[in-house]
Amino acid sequence: MPNQLRVPEGLFSLVSYRDGVLSTGLAVAMVVGAGLLGGCANRLVKVEMQAGTEGPERVFETNRTDRDEITRLSDTYEAPPLDRIDGKNGVRFEGVFAEHELPSEIGNRNGWSSLPGTFGTSFLYVEQFGAARDDWGAFRDRMNAGELWIRMAIRFFESRIEDEQARAEWRQVANDELLPDAMSAFLRFNAGGYVQQGQRVDTRFRPPEERGPRSDDEWFQLQVFAPLVAFAVERSWVEPWEAQLVLLSGIDGWVSAGERAWTRKELADPIVKRTVQRFVPGADPGEIGPSNQKLILTGLSFLWWVNTSKEAVEVMLESPAITDADKSKLRSGNRSIDLPGPFGIPIGGGEPPLESEVVLRTGAEPFLTNGNWDESMGTVSFGTRIYPADQRRRMTPPVFHASWAVPDDSMQTSIFGEVVFVGQDLGECIFWERTLDDESTEEWLAAIEAARLTGSPEAMREILDRLEGGAATSRPAPTALRNAVFTVPGA
Repeated sequence: MPNQLRVPEGLFSLVSYRDGVLSTGLAVAMVVGAGLLGGCANRLVKVEMQAGTEGPERVFETNRTDRDEITRLSDTYEAPPLDRIDGKNGVRFEGVFAEHELPSEIGNRNGWSSLPGTFGTSFLYVEQFGAARDDWGAFRDRMNAGELWIRMAIRFFESRIEDEQARAEWRQVANDELLPDAMSAFLRFNAGGYVQQGQRVDTRFRPPEERGPRSDDEWFQLQVFAPLVAFAVERSWVEPWEAQLVLLSGIDGWVSAGERAWTRKELADPIVKRTVQRFVPGADPGEIGPSNQKLILTGLSFLWWVNTSKEAVEVMLESPAITDADKSKLRSGNRSIDLPGPFGIPIGGGEPPLESEVVLRTGAEPFLTNGNWDESMGTVSFGTRIYPADQRRRMTPPVFHASWAVPDDSMQTSIFGEVVFVGQDLGECIFWERTLDDESTEEWLAAIEAARLTGSPEAMREILDRLEGGAATSRPAPTALRNAVFTVPGA
């Protein structure tokens, strides 16, 4: 077709049409489902880190590099590349860095901090992969693209309705309800996804065959997205009893094949049919699924309309999702422009995501992290897919973080006879010591040395009592520290 608009592949799966009516529920389902499909092999990066005597030790691996990139990384790590373990394709670099000089191998930003204290050391690690970009600008562009496709769908279905009264009703409902509700729903979905991602970056939907109670992360996921179901009730997309069944369908953490089939037939299909019949009484859009040939034919008709109709061009010329340069092409009759995917989701195409994995060898369980702790290995790990800024499924790329504390066993044992401060308690002690002024710090260190020499915390009690109080100059010790110093035999 000459002067054809280049639309995202597979876009025909975005809409469901029956006698001139859009099925919004199925449209959203198809968008989300298609957006989860993957293509060619992705770029992989893996980072391993641990605290070393001379600074954080870092290992970087990737399955793809070019000559310039290898040269740059060799300069950064001050070492030539190594082969990846087990003969895998790609390269491996190893190095030791100052805390404030961690490398940026692929545009990632990171940070590492260690705070030594009397009873141990507290650590912080943060890292974000993906190219730096204006997050608000990228999200705004995706929202504009989503609005463009919804407005084109509204005009498309309006053009297919012959009865003028029905056209007017469709136009009013679509512009006053469908459009703002769809935009609001996507905004809320992204906000929930951002919160979920920040809590646990690699939370996933469990496979259908995996039984068992919900994990803590799955419960958090349910809590985050349950308001979307309430939103559907508030907007009258579904009835309250339908929403209740949706929430109960997987409340135990597992949905059987029979329950999924029942939910589609008894809940999803009727909701879509009810929406359609609002405009075309007696119409039957058919079952949700890839076997619905009417859906496919309608999608193809929609694509043809986007590529050929003047009405589609009118919508594009009014949209901020289309650049000024492309608008000039459209006005001159040249329709060879690249349309952004709906809400930035490249249906059936787009760049493959970056597969990122980080493994921190902490030796102690983090007291604050969005990674996964493996007690047997003494590691906390992160893993997720990072999409290009204009194709993200979330508002922003995830930020990996972990906070942990490693006790000084010999120091604690010399005073208390055992290790008493670990994890958050140790972190609180380290922070508290940082808040002391110079005079109090000197007195505290003297008390610690006396306690170490005598093998008893008694020498520490006087200064802890003196620092108690509610004044701005007071520095009450953490509860764990006071308990350890005062709750001892003879105290």
